[in-house]
Amino acid sequence: MNARLEAIRHRIEHEDNLINQRLSWLVGSQSFLLTAFAILLNGPQQLRLPHFAGVYNAMVGLLPWVGLGCVTVLWLTLAGAIWSMKKLREEAGKIKEPGDLPVHSIAAIRMLGLAAPVVIPALFLMLWIVVLCSG
Repeated sequence: MNARLEAIRHRIEHEDNLINQRLSWLVGSQSFLLTAFAILLNGPQQLRLPHFAGVYNAMVGLLPWVGLGCVTVLWLTLAGAIWSMKKLREEAGKIKEPGDLPVHSIAAIRMLGLAAPVVIPALFLMLWIVVLCSG
């Protein structure tokens, strides 16, 4: 057993777990923000207290920007984990010995697995941009 290759496998597994956690954070933050935004937009106007009009306007204006910020930050952290995994695979390729198991699947399978962490943030980003452009 190649101890260095096994250590790289563990690091790749750790980065993969980070991707899953960050994607969960992204979906959780976006669902919270979209719910708040929808509640603000659908609340009956006659029930709004006049002294909270400024807060209402601020929240309606700021929530899409907060959504964009969350998407951007979490997308950057996802990109960092993906980049780290790429570097680790390169390092594993340098030290792999005959008979060692590969540390990762083939590129096509990896790309399919990365579809969610790459596409989901893009969809939320587009959603918030549409909201900002329509408002």
